[in-house]
Amino acid sequence: MGHSVNGRNLCGIIAGYMVIKCILNLFLNFGFSNILMLAVSAGLGFGMLISFKYMNYVTAAFLAVMVLIHIKDNLSNIGFNVHLVYIAEGIADLFCAFQLVVNKDIREFFNHG
Repeated sequence: MGHSVNGRNLCGIIAGYMVIKCILNLFLNFGFSNILMLAVSAGLGFGMLISFKYMNYVTAAFLAVMVLIHIKDNLSNIGFNVHLVYIAEGIADLFCAFQLVVNKDIREFFNHG
């Protein structure tokens, strides 16, 4: 059985990562879509921190979909350093999505058992 305090802390780390990632993307490429992504990430992070029902699954799906949407562009220009950062970001997103679904502490925090 998981420990809900650890789950909340892990959700906080993931939420912080998502917001920091969006702020960094905003500096790299300022635009409306990046501002929107920052707002969505902050909202998802807040929803996770207040343990909104199934928000861990919603956030995991969001992260996985973002990886799928951007993977082609990130892999097609693999020679540039910025794109290597985006590939690392995609790997981190998939890791976070995986943790949000299978980590026993996060599941306990959301009472999924």
